[in-house]
Amino acid sequence: MNKILRKYNHEQLLNQLDLLSQREKANLEECLSIINFEDIAKLYKDVYVDRKIELPQNIKDINTTIINDISEEEILKIKNIGLRGIEEGKFAAVLMAGGQGTRLEHNGPKGTFKFEGISLFEMQARQIKILSETLNVTIPWVIMTSNINHEETLQFFEVNQYFNLNKENVHFFIQPNIVALSESGELLLNEDKQLMTTPNGNGGIFEALQTSGINQLLKQMGVTHIYLNNIDNVLVKVLDPILCGYAIESDAEVTTKTIRAKENESAGRVVEVDGKKQVIEYTELPEGKENIYRNANIGIHIFKLDFIMQHASSEIPYHLAVKQLAQLDETFTVVKKPTLKFEKFYFDIFKYADTFKTVQFDRLEEFSPLKNKEGTDSIATAYEALKRMHRL
Repeated sequence: MNKILRKYNHEQLLNQLDLLSQREKANLEECLSIINFEDIAKLYKDVYVDRKIELPQNIKDINTTIINDISEEEILKIKNIGLRGIEEGKFAAVLMAGGQGTRLEHNGPKGTFKFEGISLFEMQARQIKILSETLNVTIPWVIMTSNINHEETLQFFEVNQYFNLNKENVHFFIQPNIVALSESGELLLNEDKQLMTTPNGNGGIFEALQTSGINQLLKQMGVTHIYLNNIDNVLVKVLDPILCGYAIESDAEVTTKTIRAKENESAGRVVEVDGKKQVIEYTELPEGKENIYRNANIGIHIFKLDFIMQHASSEIPYHLAVKQLAQLDETFTVVKKPTLKFEKFYFDIFKYADTFKTVQFDRLEEFSPLKNKEGTDSIATAYEALKRMHRL
């Protein structure tokens, strides 16, 4: 192992090995033994050293169905198609909930944050329970956690008796991790004297759904579509029958719910490039064209199950995030330094789809993200939205 570490210039880790106990050293070497050092070196070079953002030249706004332009009669028809699909067991709800409530100064998984005693997890569970009882159908609820919050999340569900859902219908899986690196490309030790890794972004969900066996389980249950959303939009409509109806009617591999972007809004835009759906982050939009593309991405999508099974191992690129993370320096002192995190984004799988449907909904009814303790997208704005929509 020393030879490999030296070859790939992991000098600090090489020196730290001598300061570890025999057990700590054995654990670390076991972790290092499954690492592809060549792949890590290439990732560092491609995503950090030679980093360049190349925007496609021929971006255009994607063809969109705008709900406010649709007649009540047509919406009711679509909604009934969706309700019938849910009733027939075609849909599973999939929740991305791998984050902590750090920015809210909340100690624990973000999903455990409460408004008037009701957690974000319970808000979504209640919606699934109502649909299940109204339609007399078993609805699988699949929840992606991360290694930093998995045990706490499970414990929270146990303590709360799964919010009166059948425990057998709630499935958890952990998103994959990837090594973090120093700015010089070296592997690091965390505060526990273990190899530092971080969750590999929400784009790791497709690989994890497959390797965990969840996809195969859903397939056996007769599920044909997964309804994907995240934990922090307090107004999310889990298994919205209207969006489900459009997914069935269009027979699209990817169906996306959007809202109309505000002027200069810091939200990714759902666009079309070379006939494919794509999300471009606001910061990466061509200068002067930030407000041309009207569909803001709010992280609510329906995927055909066969599509994500087919592309579970298809390549999705890594993106770079530089964060101040606690780690051990060469003297085993805990320090916070800029650290390279590598993340995949779930929407990069869009490029593999041939058929799409995009439906734009009303922002006030659909979207209020909980990201910050104060200010924009904060506890106060989320609470106000919940009260306005009579969700509490």
